[in-house]
Amino acid sequence: RVNVSTFVPKPHTPFQWAAQESEEGLERKQGILRNGMRRKDVKLSWGDNESSLLEAVLSRGDRRIGKVIHHAWKLGCRFDSWNEHFSFEKWQQAFEETGIDPDFYARRRRDLDEVLPWSHIDTGVSRVFLEREHQRSLDEITTRDCRTENCNACGLEKSEPVCREKNI
Repeated sequence: RVNVSTFVPKPHTPFQWAAQESEEGLERKQGILRNGMRRKDVKLSWGDNESSLLEAVLSRGDRRIGKVIHHAWKLGCRFDSWNEHFSFEKWQQAFEETGIDPDFYARRRRDLDEVLPWSHIDTGVSRVFLEREHQRSLDEITTRDCRTENCNACGLEKSEPVCREKNI
């Protein structure tokens, strides 16, 4: 059994500037995986692309997404993380009727200098570190695990006792 998840860019990670793959791109890549795994003893599965799109929109959204959520609720959306209750059609209707494009939030690459809706939230990990890690991912460079190796200077060394002790 092989389960594949669609990449969902999330805030406060080195991938917060990345775009989520388009529906066409996801279908093409899933087709490649399906064709490459044509063996009787392998079962390939993945989450649906529609809920992954909604996850990306909700995780990278700003205040305007509140209108969509409220409208979707008025349309009857409840317990949407449970597949039997999820109605992408209602979410699409909520986006259309509020005039909000989900691709703007999920499928748009963001510039490193863009002010992000969550930029004012301090998680302890510095923006400089996230930008550096973003570039390392593009360069395909692995970052060492600072739990077992030297500190990566992510910003937590200023507040976390375990990190501070490593730097003494």
